[in-house]
Amino acid sequence: MINNSNCRWVSPILYLSGYAIILALGLIMNIIAIFLFFHVSKLRSPTIVYMKNLAISDLLLICNIPLKIYPYIVSPSQINPYATIWICNITGSFLLLNMYGSIFLLTCISFDRCLAICFPLRSRRFRQHASWICFGVWILNITCSIGFNIGARSQNNSGSCFDGRPPFVTKRGPTAGAIGIGFLVPLGVIVISSIATLRSIKQSQVVQEGLVNKVKVIRMMATNITIFLLCFLPYHMVLLLYQSVDNCILDEAYRITLLTACSNTVLDPFAYYFTTDTIRNVVKEEIKAGKKFLELSDQSYEKNRPIISS
Repeated sequence: MINNSNCRWVSPILYLSGYAIILALGLIMNIIAIFLFFHVSKLRSPTIVYMKNLAISDLLLICNIPLKIYPYIVSPSQINPYATIWICNITGSFLLLNMYGSIFLLTCISFDRCLAICFPLRSRRFRQHASWICFGVWILNITCSIGFNIGARSQNNSGSCFDGRPPFVTKRGPTAGAIGIGFLVPLGVIVISSIATLRSIKQSQVVQEGLVNKVKVIRMMATNITIFLLCFLPYHMVLLLYQSVDNCILDEAYRITLLTACSNTVLDPFAYYFTTDTIRNVVKEEIKAGKKFLELSDQSYEKNRPIISS
């Protein structure tokens, strides 16, 4: 089992237990989510497209967690340094792929939810491009994760990457990109989308008439933002601190926040429930109201249209 008394402030049992729980719960919940997304005919919407991709991303990370657990159950003398580097590169790539894939897909879900509620009719054509947007997210994340780990591999020859931070976290360029583009921009989009959605809900006729539960909508947005901040804010705060501080306490904080970031694979399925159930009801009622308004407008126009004599 991994043990470095100079830089270990938390028992490896914590990490072993945490990753084991994420593996067990995340595997079950995401397999169920993927099955429902692909086999229940009623679940057909652009938001579901993003959720399918998010569930697949989470499942890829979960399948990679046994490699993350491996160094905690094997004594250091039994670990081949070359095998360790190989395992580190794989787990590092999948962790980055899942983390920023989840961040961007959660952002897409939030933005799509805002369009669906604020502009249910006008945004329908744009929202149909969800599959292509997901394709772009995958390409972006694969490219970035490979680039990060190629740089890390060139500097990581000691085979001790499990005992400390990856080399790229102390590089200002990649760190600035990760914090800015990978976290702050998505956070800004989520916050702005949530505020716009709240304003639209407040002014919505279907909410005022009691056709949609306003409390449930607010609970949905609060759940999504809480999951986002809980999983990803601590990790990026540690990345920021690495630019000015370099000690064992921060290395331990990095390992803890990385475990916290991986927990999003268990928390995301809770967001699926709130989003699918609430969005479906809100959009359905908004579209009904919009169509009714258009019908009344057409009837009014036909009634008041001037008669042109030949």
